[in-house]
Amino acid sequence: MPEPLNQQQGFSLPEVLLSVVLMMMVVAALSGLHNQLAVGAAQLSLYRQLWREGWSHSQLHTAAIPEGWQLNRVQTSRQRCVSITVTIITPVGRQGQMSRLHCPQS
Repeated sequence: MPEPLNQQQGFSLPEVLLSVVLMMMVVAALSGLHNQLAVGAAQLSLYRQLWREGWSHSQLHTAAIPEGWQLNRVQTSRQRCVSITVTIITPVGRQGQMSRLHCPQS
């Protein structure tokens, strides 16, 4: 025989509402954390690409720069050494500068 409604066990309406509100707060917090992690990863990737481009363009012989990037390369010579200063600007406006000194081994 089925139990009467007033004797059944289960969660009350306030308990269910409270658990739904808590679950929504946790989901909102986790989505915000995910968003911040994604932005941080994108910034780190851009920083690493900026570093690689600066390093490759501070060599004596360079390759082409990616589309949308700006490059300013200054090469000076003192005695037998060559100084190369590179300034790179990404499409989003981040800027990096690197200087290298190349001297022949003797």
